[in-house]
Amino acid sequence: MLKIVETDYKWNGSLSKRNATKYIIIHHCAGNGDPVSVHNDHISRGWTGIGYHFYVRKDGSIWRGRPISVIGAHCAGYNHESIGICFEGNFDAEEMAVGQKKAGKSLVTYLAELFPSAEIKMHRDFVSTACPGKNFPFDEIREGETDMSVEEAVEIVQAKAGIEDGTIEFMLCYKYGEELLVKLAEAMI
Repeated sequence: MLKIVETDYKWNGSLSKRNATKYIIIHHCAGNGDPVSVHNDHISRGWTGIGYHFYVRKDGSIWRGRPISVIGAHCAGYNHESIGICFEGNFDAEEMAVGQKKAGKSLVTYLAELFPSAEIKMHRDFVSTACPGKNFPFDEIREGETDMSVEEAVEIVQAKAGIEDGTIEFMLCYKYGEELLVKLAEAMI
């Protein structure tokens, strides 16, 4: 089950209902910060509030932005027919963490089930921008949730448990080593 963190935003005006969902548009915030800070920043610019429908943090948590049923403010000319997802980070300068990538894939899978005819696109597909950044793992995010790969499992276990490379490779020599490693990694995130 997809866990979405809810926040009680105070909107600077009213929100209008969205009648169509043709696109799911992926963004990065080109920096760090929580969705409440993004909301307050957008209000300081004279906007209604956070323009994205979802915000995926580096820690893998998924936060609700605007309600999914209303028009966003994230891609000029396409807000009335799209859902906006923003990922914390600057993916021109950094790589996405495994937990954040997994959360993004889960969110895209969830939205693709709700809106099966929606196309998943990047912000730069619509306007002249680098967003969501040259290092953004768009193909992986777009394909959505799949079983965890052994490579992802190795990365998670090494990062969270501090296990050295040789130990993981030794574990993989055993008959059920890959399966055990994936289960261990899934339990850690």
